[in-house]
Amino acid sequence: MTEPPTPSAEAALPVRDSALAKAEGLHRRLSRRQLTMMAIGGAIGVGLFLGSSVSLRLAGPAVILSYILGACIALIMSYALAEMAVVHPLAGAFGVYADNYINAWAGFSVRATYGAAQIIAIGAEVTAAGIYVSFWFPSVPQWMWVVAFSAGLVALNSMKVNRLGEFEYWFTMIKVVAILVFIVVGVSLIFGIGFRSAIGLSNLTDQGGFFPSGLKGVWLSLTITVTSYMGVEIVAVTAGEAQNPEVTIPHAMRQIVWRLIFFYVLAIAVIVTMVPWNQPSGELSASPFVIAFSAPTSRSQLLS
Repeated sequence: MTEPPTPSAEAALPVRDSALAKAEGLHRRLSRRQLTMMAIGGAIGVGLFLGSSVSLRLAGPAVILSYILGACIALIMSYALAEMAVVHPLAGAFGVYADNYINAWAGFSVRATYGAAQIIAIGAEVTAAGIYVSFWFPSVPQWMWVVAFSAGLVALNSMKVNRLGEFEYWFTMIKVVAILVFIVVGVSLIFGIGFRSAIGLSNLTDQGGFFPSGLKGVWLSLTITVTSYMGVEIVAVTAGEAQNPEVTIPHAMRQIVWRLIFFYVLAIAVIVTMVPWNQPSGELSASPFVIAFSAPTSRSQLLS
């Protein structure tokens, strides 16, 4: 006696969701590796390269704990979101979830809030990009870089989804390689591997201890560090264009979260170990990564 066929994830969708999926006319062309790297690239940005400077000022070396706590929150949220995305692999993501399980007003509110957050985040990203490039080309007005990067973003997002996914994959790879190089070189400087002398671990405790601002500093810093993990939700947002979402989404989400925890926590730990957390940076917009390698001790060891 033959068993009845097992219904797929899409067959289990409510009728309302199926109608939405057909109306959207989306093509499922995003592979697992593209989906994973798109989410990692979306999360690794201003929050790590620039925003971490504010977190360092608030918590000192204890900012490491803030990033670990933020990672725990992101882990819980991403796993729950992955389950919902498998059942409802639609482009509307959490807006559709709120619409289906609560009411239409909740769905609208979630969509509007996320849209506003993305407008602010993208504006911050292109502004930060202008700040980065102005460090190397100070004679060029910063607004010109902002316009150039904004035009590039519009052009990339106008492409077919599989081409966009491929571009995102390789651009994210540049970010990942840069962070890995920073971590490797930073650890070498800290422990004196291949260099004349080691920086050591004194910066973690010399400037007011590991908790210079107490637990209050950790909690205040958490309000900023938790936003650094924004981007993991891209897996749910792009679920409507993912290949085999019931397999791709859970696998991608697991890889994303653990890799982000590794990149963020280890990179921040290297920064606060290399440079005193209260060292003047000249301006609030200075990147901790640039400050770390611009410090006299680091620079002299790199040149030795």
